[in-house]
Amino acid sequence: MKITDLKCAVIGQNPVVRITTDEGIDGYGEIENTKPYLKPHVLFYRDFILGGDPTNVESVMLKIRRVGSFKPWGSAVSAIEMALWDIAGKAAGLPVYKLLGGKIRDKVRIYDGGVRFGLKGFSPQDYAEEMAKIKEAKEGFTIIKQAIGYHTQMIKNMPNFTYSEVRTGRFDRGRGPLTEYGLKHIIACVEAMKKVLGDEIGLALDCGPGWTIPDAIRLAKALEPLNIMWLEDLLTGDYTPYVSADMYCEVTRSTSTPIHTGEQIYLRNNFQELIEKHAVRIIGPDPADVGV
Repeated sequence: MKITDLKCAVIGQNPVVRITTDEGIDGYGEIENTKPYLKPHVLFYRDFILGGDPTNVESVMLKIRRVGSFKPWGSAVSAIEMALWDIAGKAAGLPVYKLLGGKIRDKVRIYDGGVRFGLKGFSPQDYAEEMAKIKEAKEGFTIIKQAIGYHTQMIKNMPNFTYSEVRTGRFDRGRGPLTEYGLKHIIACVEAMKKVLGDEIGLALDCGPGWTIPDAIRLAKALEPLNIMWLEDLLTGDYTPYVSADMYCEVTRSTSTPIHTGEQIYLRNNFQELIEKHAVRIIGPDPADVGV
């Protein structure tokens, strides 16, 4: 079997990858809807993979993996690999998970990061009301991840939130030291959410990136009594093209609150330092970004 073409169409806002073969088996992969601009990047890889055997997934991926990068660019590489596995599974007459070693459980617990009813603002009461609605949602989530701090528009909508310049732009939500008021406000919002959720539903927080190490430590220690499931991407993270394991070490060793990062990281090799240095308690690779 040989690859005859690599195509990409933006359907809605999602780039959808299609790999065709000389045996009439096509494979599909999808990129999330925040990245419609990646279509040309996907097609850049076309000439590298033409003629390859799509069922030799790793052999094909070795031709393109070195010319990918951290989020968002790894998504193009990941979507191509998904399409290759799709072909391999169809050719073998098996679901892809069987080719990857088979399942070890019948159910997987998931958290809610997408079912939302719409924050009215950024006050503790606003966050409490949103949690109450999600708690009653039909899906019955047992863990909720909520954006807070630099992962929100707080910096643009709350005076005296940070000592830094208020910046605008899709990929720059802000960064730098928080004011005492800003830090206390975030803590109050988290306390309000936990009061609603109690010990029935776990709460994780998507925090940045953009925090300074001292502020990250202050937040993590202040939230220890609330048993937060994790603090995500405090220092680096979304669309940050580096890891900073040593910085994370300092935060992780200062608190019992679990520290989390990894969704922007490209390739498993770039998780090595985080793991070997015990820099975080939780790593969170995004299968649609990591490029494996």
